[in-house]
Amino acid sequence: MSAETSLERLTYGKLVDKARHLGAEDQIPQMVLDFVDGHTHNPGALAWTREHPDDDQFRGCCEGEMVRGPIGDTCWEPVYDLEQQPLQPIGPDGITVRGGMCGDCAYRPGSPERDNPLMEETLMELPLRGDMFFCHEGMRRPAKWRHPDGREVAGNPADYQPPFDDLRRPYRADGQVGLICAGWAACGRRIQNERDKAESLTSHD
Repeated sequence: MSAETSLERLTYGKLVDKARHLGAEDQIPQMVLDFVDGHTHNPGALAWTREHPDDDQFRGCCEGEMVRGPIGDTCWEPVYDLEQQPLQPIGPDGITVRGGMCGDCAYRPGSPERDNPLMEETLMELPLRGDMFFCHEGMRRPAKWRHPDGREVAGNPADYQPPFDDLRRPYRADGQVGLICAGWAACGRRIQNERDKAESLTSHD
């Protein structure tokens, strides 16, 4: 399983819900259940164990590591690619839609997210549920993870970790609130147009 991102959590959550509905929860790996339910592993520990699957050394650095080994190590700290500036709070209606889709927008045809059928389905459902999706440009992410003992491991380039305000709005590294994803907005407009068209046809029947 790849790094713990919000889109991946939503996608795996759908699969878990279906399995639970079918009474097949016991067939789901515990790691996936933990991921969906929020009991996540430290991303640095996860990345380290992926790159060093034969590492079974107990270093005794923390309780998690002593109980579960390298996968339970909670000591890893992020080293961000951008320095976060102080947040510049705005009112509830102060967010705007990006002027156009960014170069690697998840909603672009052929994007890695849309190449995954399950993740594409999740993306298309977000506007239906009213779940806002923000553009990642300008937001910080862990370029690498560093352990107090000196070990380092590369971060996931898609694992953006911006700070949030009380309204759960993400902020860019320059302190400005994030922009709503243009692809998400376009998808929402398309869905609304299709609904309006269907309602118009129904009203004329």
